[in-house]
Amino acid sequence: MLKLIIEPREAVLQAPRLARWGNMPSQAWFLLCCLLIMLSPQATLAQEVFEFSSGQTVTRDELKYYLKERLVPEALESAVAKPDALKNAIINLYVMKRASSIAENEGLISPAELEYRRGDGGRRLGLQAFVADRSEGILSATDWAALADERYLAERARLGERVEVSVDHILVKTDGRSFTELVDRVAVVQAELAQGVAFQELVAKYSEDRSASRNAGKLGFISRGRSDPAFEEVAFSMSEVGAVSEPVLSSFGVHLIKYNGRRTQPAIPQASVQAGIIKQVKRERAEALRGEVLAQFRGEAWPYVDDLDEAALGAQVLDELRTEFPSLDR
Repeated sequence: MLKLIIEPREAVLQAPRLARWGNMPSQAWFLLCCLLIMLSPQATLAQEVFEFSSGQTVTRDELKYYLKERLVPEALESAVAKPDALKNAIINLYVMKRASSIAENEGLISPAELEYRRGDGGRRLGLQAFVADRSEGILSATDWAALADERYLAERARLGERVEVSVDHILVKTDGRSFTELVDRVAVVQAELAQGVAFQELVAKYSEDRSASRNAGKLGFISRGRSDPAFEEVAFSMSEVGAVSEPVLSSFGVHLIKYNGRRTQPAIPQASVQAGIIKQVKRERAEALRGEVLAQFRGEAWPYVDDLDEAALGAQVLDELRTEFPSLDR
């Protein structure tokens, strides 16, 4: 049921206007004032309240903050305009309240934890607001374009002109093998390769790379800094198309690398990645500022816990938590 609650002060202000419209005598005006006040026993700001038979209610403010928490600003209008979107949101709030109320009444959650959880959400919201407020001045005065220029130059190896090589490989893993077994396994692959067996056939037969069944050992073009250093060192030193390297030991195992060619990729224009770089730099700077802004509070609190007997406190807390997590070893 939708209920409109009218503040008593507003009722008094509206009553004379209604009385004039109906040319009502002063006594009737007085009675109308009393009636309106009686209809509004809650001294709250005018708002819509949804009441349910269970006694639970959902207010318009709760609906507003529910939407604010779950939607980005850009999606608010389109989300609210969808059929039944608000109805479902109100029902979701009701379901949470109803289930939570039952859990609380049946002792499924301790009052202490419930109180903590209720307060924790508000405290986290307050902390975010505090950090945002204290960081705003610094962030707004930051020259993001200049920082993006610095980042672009620092990442020239990835974003600038670069050489890439195209390679295939066979991987023989070291896991579960002795050194002798590893050498013997690689020697078998090399022997068949020397007999003229096609590289892709050997990939299917011997490679233990999990992606081999999907890509037949073809890694395509790779750039520096994206693979194991030992693997890259050999791959980029090769120049004869079709040649296969000697065994290469990497952190993944032993590789036989087939060289297919190389190409030079032009630099990625800064303009095409500028927005992404600025977004990343802003995120990193905001996270760093968070630590700086809150450092004063950590400093305030530390002297009060510096001499804490953590072993004793830890044992006590764990003992209490075992009642909630029986799987914890005693």
